[in-house]
Amino acid sequence: MDQLYAYLPGTSHRKELTPANIAPVILCYYAHAVLAILPGTFWLRVALLPVSEWLVWNSGVTLDPAQYLANMFGLSNSLRLSFFNFTFALAMWAIGLRCFEWTFIIDKPLRRYELPLDFEKKTRKERPLTIVNVLVDGVDLIFNFRGLGWAWSSEPFYVDPNPPLSIPHQFFKLLVKIASLDAAHYIATLILPTAYRLEGDTIFDYTLDPLQHFVRVLSISVCGLILIYSTVDIMYQFSALTGQIVFGQSLTQWPRIANRPWLAMSVTEFWGKRWHQFFRHLFVVFGARPGRKVAGWYGSVIGAYIVSANMHIVMLWGLGRGTEWLHTGGFFIMLAIATIGERKWKEWTGKPVTGIIGTLWTTLWHLVWGSGMVDAFVRRGMVANDFVPKQMRIGKVIVDSILTVVARVRAG
Repeated sequence: MDQLYAYLPGTSHRKELTPANIAPVILCYYAHAVLAILPGTFWLRVALLPVSEWLVWNSGVTLDPAQYLANMFGLSNSLRLSFFNFTFALAMWAIGLRCFEWTFIIDKPLRRYELPLDFEKKTRKERPLTIVNVLVDGVDLIFNFRGLGWAWSSEPFYVDPNPPLSIPHQFFKLLVKIASLDAAHYIATLILPTAYRLEGDTIFDYTLDPLQHFVRVLSISVCGLILIYSTVDIMYQFSALTGQIVFGQSLTQWPRIANRPWLAMSVTEFWGKRWHQFFRHLFVVFGARPGRKVAGWYGSVIGAYIVSANMHIVMLWGLGRGTEWLHTGGFFIMLAIATIGERKWKEWTGKPVTGIIGTLWTTLWHLVWGSGMVDAFVRRGMVANDFVPKQMRIGKVIVDSILTVVARVRAG
């Protein structure tokens, strides 16, 4: 399988992303969204699709957003910002799939609902197709991956059971997540200083005694999971604050993106309910539905995880040092096996995987198989990124303060 991804183009020829050379992709993406809303536009979408997909591919393999940001902030080395190339590869992957879906997979125009005054009532009234509404809804659609407010979503009006947070509370939450990300990143570099090298390093060292080796791999893997979770939450929280402050949106339009995944008592619960559901629709459309036609429920599970695996492989490629299937894709295959195993367990015993044993099982399965994926990212320089500017390294200050106190206590 890795040989297949060897055919992905190299990244040494990338050029700086600019507003001018990314604009064609955005315009085509927006045009697809508008056409997907309007009836009778199938052949227009078919005609536009080859142009859109070529622009997505060409931009994904030739543009370098990290270099653009480095120049913007006066930084001499863009390699410490390769994380933005990682997310850019993800964005191009998602845009390409959505344009394809809006051309061939949807069976009717996509319609947006009027936002109800009371979300509890979940009133579903389609917005009229006025010129202004279509143009505005097109903008919403290109950013709306969860289907909030749209008829294509199974839950267009999600009601968060928790009371809405105030703007100051949301800012505080954002700072906590930034500190968490920074602390996890800093601790990983303390445990494995060579991981901060641009060429990366492996988290596995079999010259260490087994217990020391296990603790190191476990600690770095936990840091990696915290870093990933915090990064997604930070981007979403920042977007939510922008929507509310700049565009006057309600917090009900920004329900939380994840539901405390550390409380999951099964692998199924972790990925089906508690981890962020941002790309769930794409996994269903391009993985679960085709898989179900081939092999029923088992095929739907495997199909969804395979699409997720390929998404992460593309993201890994975006870092600029190649990619691989074995550890990155293999992690998601093992998640599919665990999900199927949990269903079989319930069939055999009549009891679901839950409770303390379920939490231990879920944690162990993720850490054992997730360590390989974490290693793949560390070896390709993910930890060498500067996720937080030096002036905002709250987590580093906290960790250093704790270590100083511990050292003084130990010294007597």
